[in-house]
Order: sequence, then C-alpha cells, then structure tokens
Amino acid sequence: MRTILLGLVVLAGAKVWFQDRAYRAAMSEAVVEAYRERAIEVCRRNAPKRATGTRDEAPAQWAAPSQIEAVIGNPDIDVAIWDTQNPLWSQRYRDPHLILTSSAGGRSARCAYDVHEGGAKLSLR
Repeated sequence: MRTILLGLVVLAGAKVWFQDRAYRAAMSEAVVEAYRERAIEVCRRNAPKRATGTRDEAPAQWAAPSQIEAVIGNPDIDVAIWDTQNPLWSQRYRDPHLILTSSAGGRSARCAYDVHEGGAKLSLR
C-alpha cells in the first residue's frame, strides 16, 4: 500500500513539474514574440556611438541578436533582495525583461529591455 501511495505522489509531483515547465516555456515564448521588435528598436536607439562617430555600426549589432530570452528582473541591477525600499527593487526582482545578447564585432554586448517601463540598459562583457 505504501508503495502505491509513494508511486502516486511521485506521479503527481512529476505532473506538476511538467505542467509548470510547459507553462513557463510557452509564456516566455509569447513574451519574446510580443516584444521582440520593440526591444530591438529600443536597444538600437540606445546603442553607443562607435569611434568613427557614426551610429550606423551600432544598430547593426542589434539587427539580429544572437539570443533573446524573457526573464523576471534584471540581473545587471545591483540591489539586495531585502532592500525593498530601494526604488530599483521592482526592476531587479519583479518587472519582466527581455535580455538580448549580441556578439558582433568580437565583443559580447547585452541589452536588458524592461517590458514594464519600455526602457533598455546596455552592458558590454
């Protein structure tokens, strides 16, 4: 009897885990598809000027990012989880972001587009 009960508990746990993974994957894909063009445009606009002084090369880096993923919170913002009074806390831990990664020109660049506020933050790696 214990074996049957343990088997049912394992099956129920596996079902909940699978449904959660499927839901998160579908929602992530929907958010990426809904905000992809807007995120690319904002990252293009915020791209820094190159040494040549033209902005033609910078937007080309974001024309086709190598990877786009939807995450909750921007990991590039340095705020402690217990510092809930910090004005950047919701951007760090609550707001949805699209993280665009591009590795054009030998440099890896990352653009975090905030879906809630419509702004982007660029960082070079």
